[in-house]
Amino acid sequence: MEQNNIKQLVEDAIQHLAQKSYSKASIGRYAWIWRKFISFTEAKSLYSYSTLLGEEFIEFFVEGYKNGNVSEFGISKIRAIRVLDDIFHGRQVGKKYYLSPVYIPEPFRVEYESYKGHLSAKGQKPKSLRSKLSRLLVLLRYLEETCQDLRGLDFQALTGFREYLSTRYAKNAKANIEFTIRDFLRHAESNGLVADDTSSLLGTIYSDKHGRLPSTYTSAEISAILSSVDRVTVTGKRDFAMLMLIALLGIRSSDLCNLQIEAICPESHALVFMQQKTEKYESLPMTGSIEAALADYLKNARPGPCSDHIFVKCKGANMGEPITASIVYNALNRYMKKAGVKTEGKRHGPHSIRHSLSSNLLKEGTPIPVITGILGHGNSEITARYLWMDVEQLRILALEVSL
Repeated sequence: MEQNNIKQLVEDAIQHLAQKSYSKASIGRYAWIWRKFISFTEAKSLYSYSTLLGEEFIEFFVEGYKNGNVSEFGISKIRAIRVLDDIFHGRQVGKKYYLSPVYIPEPFRVEYESYKGHLSAKGQKPKSLRSKLSRLLVLLRYLEETCQDLRGLDFQALTGFREYLSTRYAKNAKANIEFTIRDFLRHAESNGLVADDTSSLLGTIYSDKHGRLPSTYTSAEISAILSSVDRVTVTGKRDFAMLMLIALLGIRSSDLCNLQIEAICPESHALVFMQQKTEKYESLPMTGSIEAALADYLKNARPGPCSDHIFVKCKGANMGEPITASIVYNALNRYMKKAGVKTEGKRHGPHSIRHSLSSNLLKEGTPIPVITGILGHGNSEITARYLWMDVEQLRILALEVSL
């Protein structure tokens, strides 16, 4: 498929199901999941399908996928994406898809497992390991389709692979795959799996760190979102406390889902926890409004007894279990819609609110090193990216040139 437009791919998939005499109800269920997938990709400003993008959606949208505890409905979501992937790659659509059917081309299994062991020995986090192995599979599957082998890789073969990536991936996604492939080839060189200096044939890898600027929302829009929460209901009390931590402290959703009761330090009026992404401890000051929101939720809404996590599911069969990233995402989008906040052409997940905090602090004149500390960034260079989002700040910082 030359034009890998996601909406066109979905239309092709719906047509395929109709040709296979699927019932209208079944097609409707598939179409509902695919609409969710389209919304997910548009939130990332990505409009071209890739296997990696499909896997990201499954990890985000299917509860229990990472630990293998997936419901029947979750399996149907996985199947819907697997169908898209088969149609995109021109494969016959499977009749059954298993929970974790990672297809590894048999001619390259030894090299794949060797790199997997290498990453594990380096202490790569599970998410990073999965991402890098998925990127490696892009090359291995390409080589299988084009009947090439690793030892025969030359400049022409790698140029063809990079051209293949250019037609299927956004610029930064392409660069990320190439960085992983170069790392893999260096590992393979050192273990005699490919010819020496094969990695150098990739040449310069171009990426654009400002290619996809983060989406942000104004302070007024954030206030409208918070005001739209019904703080009388049990779920509303929980959601309000969650959104307060995201909006006022910039907590990542992964940290929000993993926050423990012990993270609350009333004596110092702070939240102290280890960041999931950096594995570094963070201490964030709690304002009176944040403490009040947490107290209202913990005292009047949080079911018990339950896990040590602060934020848990408030209803249903799984009441008391820790929330998931999808619960945070869906709650935020529900209140965005209720508040009338326009999200067209912008990302609208929890991370966009985190970006908004940094941008709004910048507009208020907060020094970048201070913002870096609040957001828990590894260095100020990451935070400085948000300067590019604020035209007014650029005008202020621009130097006058004497003619």
